[in-house]
Amino acid sequence: MRLFIAVPLPKDVQRAVWSVQEELLRESTAGRFVPQGNHHITVRFLGESNALADIADAMHEAVKDARPFLLRLGELGSFSHGGARTSYLSAVGDLDELYRIKETLDAALSDRGLIGAKNRLVPHITLARAVEHGDLSRIAIPNTAFTVRSIVLFESTNEHGRMVYTPVHTETF
Repeated sequence: MRLFIAVPLPKDVQRAVWSVQEELLRESTAGRFVPQGNHHITVRFLGESNALADIADAMHEAVKDARPFLLRLGELGSFSHGGARTSYLSAVGDLDELYRIKETLDAALSDRGLIGAKNRLVPHITLARAVEHGDLSRIAIPNTAFTVRSIVLFESTNEHGRMVYTPVHTETF
């Protein structure tokens, strides 16, 4: 199973993200855009694994002292990987709690032999990959905030050329 752990987005936030992505699509000449409903904030990509019980235990450990926290949509940005650009919408707000959860999660996963090197978390919502566009300063970002109360383990599958993310386990705090 191809797995990742993420912060899910409430429906109203998904709609706000979708509106930004539609504007990005109008301003772009190429790219693979994230399907509606697939937006999230990745906390940890796990890759291929069947260790569901160990992952669920690690997630439980990561959030046992967590408290709900507030995030909001930030600015448009992009990462470059070998010339290809990934466009995203940043997530800003009470990031200290998110970073603490990520650090505890990484330690718990590492203790169970499920991850190697720890990676740095850059809280964002991916909008498009291999995207080509010009100036995006005209795109308005909705002032949308939300309270994070859970992390979710998702399975990622390719169904007829479309990525489908299925929740496998949720830890609420």
